[in-house]
Amino acid sequence: MDPNGDPGPAAWQAAVRLVPVESGTLLAGRYRLDRLIDSGAMGAVWRARDEQLDRDVAVKILLPGLDGAGERFEREAKTLASLKGPGYVQVYEYGEELDGDRTVHFLAMELVDGVSLARLLAREERLDPERTMRIVAEAADALGEAHRRGVVHRDVKPANLLIDADGRVRVVDFGISLLVDRSRLTDSKEVLGTVPYVSPERLRNQDVTGKSDLYSLGAVAYECLTGTPPFPARDPMAVIHSHLYEEPPALPDTVPPQIAAVVSRSLRKAPEERWESGAAFAAACRSAATGEITVPPSVEPGVPVEETERRPRRRLALVAVAVVLAAAVFGVVAWSPWTGDGPQGGADESTVEAAANTTGAVETSASPDPEASESATESPAAQETESGGGTDGGGSEGGSGETGGEETQEEEADEPKSGTTELPDVTGRTTFDARDYLEGLGFSNVVADVGYYAITPEPAHCTVVQQFPSAGSTVDYADQVTLSYHSRNAEGTTCEW
Repeated sequence: MDPNGDPGPAAWQAAVRLVPVESGTLLAGRYRLDRLIDSGAMGAVWRARDEQLDRDVAVKILLPGLDGAGERFEREAKTLASLKGPGYVQVYEYGEELDGDRTVHFLAMELVDGVSLARLLAREERLDPERTMRIVAEAADALGEAHRRGVVHRDVKPANLLIDADGRVRVVDFGISLLVDRSRLTDSKEVLGTVPYVSPERLRNQDVTGKSDLYSLGAVAYECLTGTPPFPARDPMAVIHSHLYEEPPALPDTVPPQIAAVVSRSLRKAPEERWESGAAFAAACRSAATGEITVPPSVEPGVPVEETERRPRRRLALVAVAVVLAAAVFGVVAWSPWTGDGPQGGADESTVEAAANTTGAVETSASPDPEASESATESPAAQETESGGGTDGGGSEGGSGETGGEETQEEEADEPKSGTTELPDVTGRTTFDARDYLEGLGFSNVVADVGYYAITPEPAHCTVVQQFPSAGSTVDYADQVTLSYHSRNAEGTTCEW
């Protein structure tokens, strides 16, 4: 599409990716689409009315033209349907609808009244330790149950944790989950996930178990306590290197030591040194919140806990020089050929694929007013405020949440700007350069959304092709500014944050 075409949500303006539905469309003779809640690289979630049962639902629709996505989408539906309990979003129906010569794949889900943890952190910056432990414990319980059923989530992040109206945590967006011991739908060298939360073994393309999810959840806990992920650098390669070889900065002194110990253990590089299960992680969180010191389950007999805690660091220190030298050589030949969400890690030729699956239904809106968010009927992964989060679980309406990627809340010394101004033109820049430029001017809600534009010559990877609102528009500094970027599949590095 010509970048000078009519503006609109990036997911709907992307060439050959237009969703063949609109408001008022009736799917399966019963789901009347009302309004778009959220969209991402693989799908879009609508608020809809189930006319047969007279209830509101969230309907996720797969974008057309995605190779192999239909099978993955159906697997996601089956995965969600197999998970029962308060920690998940209920699935009502998976179906297909013919639209001319195209097939529309859809998934009807529970419409959840809630807010994503990503949006909550964007509003509050950080959470107190006790609240953090409660949220992480509930998420660990839900992940532990999924692991017992042979399902590894593989994209645990704040945008995929929804907090419903009753304060319960729902885990959503199982779009890239791995069913252990079953055939994979992706190449064995493909690593999926979101860079700030991805585990070291994922980056090294090693076997992935539930402990990978626990590492990611530990990174989420760290962000809740500090306001940023463990490794908040904007350069994805720097973040990946840190996940592989560096220890996260110590948690602030305001975090009780027993809570810091629980989070620290979840972020161990070696999976066997983390909590042995989601249930164990959850129990440790609850104990730490009451002030109890949780003794790591793998402490060697007769060896003080402190000594055991120091040993991994000494081992890392011994190999530090070799690692740096190897990384320097490896970086020349292997950091560039990305095909996923991040670069290749370790000595393995693994990749990280940007997985902007939309699976936790979230309702977006131009009004970031936190109070308005709280009062409306909210959807799980994206409230009726702005931006998009993972849309994999039920639609959430009223708060606001994220879809594919999550917003990294940066610490700011100055108060955010208020009032209106003219939005400058940032097309032609990379998403990161455009975001830094806009944030430097005072815009506080800049998000990115993939577009895959059919333009000759093809734009560079991560180039902003369209922006919404358009350049020259009068906007509030707090309004959402969406950067619609071109992604080259051959590159694969994430263009979002």
